[in-house]
Amino acid sequence: MAREQHRVALTLHAFAMITGLLACAVVNRMKTPDHFWVQWVALVWGAVFFVHLALFSKSTLATMGGQKQ
Repeated sequence: MAREQHRVALTLHAFAMITGLLACAVVNRMKTPDHFWVQWVALVWGAVFFVHLALFSKSTLATMGGQKQ
């Protein structure tokens, strides 16, 4: 994937994650205020986002003359 396309995908992923987590937090508060589950969604989605970020960073360093693997 081209660097610019990957950057756009990462940005969209970040916006989707923020929007999705806010929606989950609202649903959690409105539907099950006695049971806090939104942190598990945030943990998994955050882990996936950081994998995406690591892949982006690796490809960006490779195209910037950094370490190539």
